[in-house]
Amino acid sequence: MDSFTSAISSSTRRLLRLAILAYWTLFWAFNVLDKAIGGAHFLWVGRDRFAQFQKYFESVGLGSPHVANAALVVAGALEIFAFLYFAGALRFEWKEQQDRARQWGFIGTLLTLGTFTFFSIGDHWFGDRFELLEHTLFWFVSLASWVAFLRLPSDNTVTTSPPAPMPMGQLRAAIGLALVLVAVTATAIFRHSASDFPKRTAALPAEPAGDHIYKVAFPFLGGSTVFENTLAQFKAEHPEERIRHIYTVPTPLRLKKADALIFYIHTEDAP
Repeated sequence: MDSFTSAISSSTRRLLRLAILAYWTLFWAFNVLDKAIGGAHFLWVGRDRFAQFQKYFESVGLGSPHVANAALVVAGALEIFAFLYFAGALRFEWKEQQDRARQWGFIGTLLTLGTFTFFSIGDHWFGDRFELLEHTLFWFVSLASWVAFLRLPSDNTVTTSPPAPMPMGQLRAAIGLALVLVAVTATAIFRHSASDFPKRTAALPAEPAGDHIYKVAFPFLGGSTVFENTLAQFKAEHPEERIRHIYTVPTPLRLKKADALIFYIHTEDAP
């Protein structure tokens, strides 16, 4: 153990180990929830991952919702396994079973590195450089946090060798619970796909927001076809009015729609 690590008290080292495991447990828990819930709801403003994946695959000519669903299920499965193993590591660390915590944390870290590698490949494929930067940074953060975890044992012995295999009972329990969560998440993804995929082309309702002002909440999944169909529907429903301007809401004001574009239609009486 180096002089810096040895200067840290045993209780502080344990607290730091718990913090590392708690961070990754919460990180993956919220990522799984984001995929299971999808979109903005009461007390939850997440990102519509189905819409995001759908746009990604459509950009490379794979517009079928089944492709986006399959990719989301794979991503969700990786995240669920990572969450469960970090949660298990956190539980064992809390119970001061360092060997078990190290076993579960090691697998959780491998799953985390694999997940971010999988995402980074997709970022290259779809040309999303911002997401690539984010996932690459998290890849190195995950690796660095595992190295820090190993160098912060509760005693004065730093262990860097791979941990021993975990008992089969624990492994079966973790895999069984993970499969249940994968099934629940996959069901939520497919239901969300079935309900939201038509939004790619369906016209949107225009809600009155004032005198000759109408508001339209544009879905993240929608494209130019939705915009054109919405205008056609609006003209058919309001023949007595003529559109003067169409303008969008500034980004800082879009508090309730994390992924959606909100635009307003300003009209006047038709001559």
